[in-house]
Amino acid sequence: MTRKKCADLEQTKRKLLETGLSLLEQKGFNATGIQEIATIAGIPKGSFYNYFASKEEFGVEIIRFYTETHIEQWKILLEAEDHGDAYLALSTVFVQLTAAYESADPKKGCLLGNLAGEISEASEECRVALEIAVGEFKKILAQRLLSGQKSGKVRIDLSAECLADLFWDAWQGSLLRMKIEKSTKPVKNTIETLFEKILLP
Repeated sequence: MTRKKCADLEQTKRKLLETGLSLLEQKGFNATGIQEIATIAGIPKGSFYNYFASKEEFGVEIIRFYTETHIEQWKILLEAEDHGDAYLALSTVFVQLTAAYESADPKKGCLLGNLAGEISEASEECRVALEIAVGEFKKILAQRLLSGQKSGKVRIDLSAECLADLFWDAWQGSLLRMKIEKSTKPVKNTIETLFEKILLP
């Protein structure tokens, strides 16, 4: 297979993933059909199966694609705000993320949280992919929280990993409430409570 052919295949696969990600964020997994994905991506429906054996496999790849993309975004944001204080950078970035949700319409929330409620019980493969994805995000949180503990800005009676679990669960819960209420108030309140009360020594 020529290099150009391989590049074309990778480009088409990425287009399918980008299209699928957009549709899943808007409509969810079950309401998004392969025909719709293929049509918007500009390929015949049958060609979809040259890249993914099933919709379930596609879902797993979407979770990985979303995670890789957003982990990279998190790292860029955190590094840009890290002026010698990793924990302060974490606080600043979450305020920025909240502001981004404020300006977004519709307020889609987090794909991982949305899919967890929709397909984690129906697909073991997707559930495992979600578990791995959440673990990657919590690892970053734990690293930053540990830095905060070492600098005396974060409580030390609970481990950084335990605090990362609490942080992630509170954040995801607030994003779900945001979708229900169509307001970022739950997200703002959660971030304020975490950084100004719960995480403090």
